[in-house]
Amino acid sequence: MNTMFGIFASAVLLSASPVVTAGESGQVVPPGPTNTAAETVVETIVETAPEAPVPERFVLPKDAGVLVVVEGTGGSECRVYAYEKQPEGWVNRVDTAGHLGMNGMSNDRTEGDKTTPIGLFQLNTPFGQAEKLDGFPDHYIQVDSGYVWEDDTNRLSRDLSKEGERVGSAGYAGYYDYVLDAGYNKNAVEKKGAALFIHCEGAFKNYTSGCVAIPRNEMIKIMRLYGTYGDGRCYIAQAPRGTFDMVYDTYGVNQGLSPDGDFR
Repeated sequence: MNTMFGIFASAVLLSASPVVTAGESGQVVPPGPTNTAAETVVETIVETAPEAPVPERFVLPKDAGVLVVVEGTGGSECRVYAYEKQPEGWVNRVDTAGHLGMNGMSNDRTEGDKTTPIGLFQLNTPFGQAEKLDGFPDHYIQVDSGYVWEDDTNRLSRDLSKEGERVGSAGYAGYYDYVLDAGYNKNAVEKKGAALFIHCEGAFKNYTSGCVAIPRNEMIKIMRLYGTYGDGRCYIAQAPRGTFDMVYDTYGVNQGLSPDGDFR
């Protein structure tokens, strides 16, 4: 009688005790009504960073020698790279933080909206208030109060009867020590904006009215690259981070304005 009771009690205790198994990590996993360690699936969500701009993917003329890439990183902040074409491919020469227009980047820019235009353009017109340095383009222009960047033609001239930026004035001191035109709106389409440059940073300002501003010593490097390759061989690509796949093949579209697309 006692023996039978002992066997019965042992059976009851075994059936009441939870059975545990170990997962791959060694963690003890209690069973559920329909769940075992083998059936447990842990879903891992991996957030991938936006693709960095790839210089080799830009569709440019074969003789292109310089490519400046402006990557918007949020608000008026950006990262600026400058590449030089070498036999082994595009070699990075500049990597620096910079500033954009107060209202970020846009592919539907209008005059005065303080955005930096998105697109792939050809740099031109090396100038500045500071003296020419070794390695600068031969046709670099040291501007003074007699120069204006005309609104209606989107060109530098000495015709002070024209409306536009007096690029040699004291108000641009520091900012316009060294300047290259970014090539946006080369056909001077009305109300789309003019005088959109890459130029030096100034003091106490972390945004522009639409230009790209970088440290003075980095602007000198880009000007020297321009001096090495000259007109028609230097380009600039501007887009928000993660959207360069919409820009790679857009050189020359829309009358020299920005490409179509949703860059938000």
